[in-house]
Amino acid sequence: MNDIPSAPPVPCDYLDGTTTRRRRVVLRVEDGHAVVEGEDIARRDPLSRVRVSERMGAAPRLVSFPDGAFCEVRDHAALDALLGATGFRESFVVRIQARWSWVAGALAACVAVVAAAYVFVLPWGAEIAAAHIPPSAMAKLSEQTLEALEGRFFRPSKLPQDRRTVLARRFAGMVTPDGDQVPHELLFRSSPAIGANALALPSGTIIVTDELVALASSDDEILAVLCHELGHVQRRHGVRKALQSTAVGLVTTWYLGDLSSLAAAIPAALLDARYSREMESEADAYGARMLRANGLSPTLLATMLERLEGNRKPDASPTAKDENDDDEGVGGYLRSHPATEERIRALRRPAD
Repeated sequence: MNDIPSAPPVPCDYLDGTTTRRRRVVLRVEDGHAVVEGEDIARRDPLSRVRVSERMGAAPRLVSFPDGAFCEVRDHAALDALLGATGFRESFVVRIQARWSWVAGALAACVAVVAAAYVFVLPWGAEIAAAHIPPSAMAKLSEQTLEALEGRFFRPSKLPQDRRTVLARRFAGMVTPDGDQVPHELLFRSSPAIGANALALPSGTIIVTDELVALASSDDEILAVLCHELGHVQRRHGVRKALQSTAVGLVTTWYLGDLSSLAAAIPAALLDARYSREMESEADAYGARMLRANGLSPTLLATMLERLEGNRKPDASPTAKDENDDDEGVGGYLRSHPATEERIRALRRPAD
């Protein structure tokens, strides 16, 4: 503020900061000082020690003094005139708050930041957190997940024991890509609710439904699906998906080591595991490499995907219920595997 004799005084209420008594006064600028005069009040304070609050709609603005006293100004126009005449300039933040174009731009920027965090930061954080969960904890999570699914979605398998043994032995005898070790085992279950499906638990347990075995035309096609599911295990996709579903679960797992929220999220994440395209591509690539390492063609997985696609009902969708589904309306294998045609084309392309 500078001395501007022509600046009009501003009517306001004065409060001493210790009582609720209001006194009618006028505020003006004189000789580099803020001058307050009125009912039993006469004070002069250097302008450098006076603070003016930001404009907040129609709310009174405060002109505050070092001892805690302040003037409450309701006549915004008069105060603006005084401030303008004395050369006072609002901060940049205050000025842009008064412009809707700036506010809209700031809002758009905030939305962009949140979206970027959801698309990039949250998956990155989930991947890091999942990598630090020890095998013992993964086994416990899988045990709790299986307990939550048994009885409600799964029934005992009706496949003959020798049939299950043959499939389990063949899969156990397959080599993994690059010789990496991915602990796993097979569990066979019947599930009219889920239908033809295979689910990979965090520990490496892969649940195969009787309906998937019945749909396949050969054991090699079943093995192709299992290789794909092992890719999800190797990349810990199920846990990462569960972590991404709740930022709170991600933080508590990463920083506090509390897996309780994660244990509650995994069953839903597996049953409604609409994996991202990146996750599906990773699992497909792993499965293709594993099939080639064992003298099998990745087209087996592509053929099985086509078979699963053809087995879907015409009105099947992520929200449609199968007539055999329970009240939860759990979908089929492809319901959790988007962009099927794109994946099939990638699997049928010759290896580089």
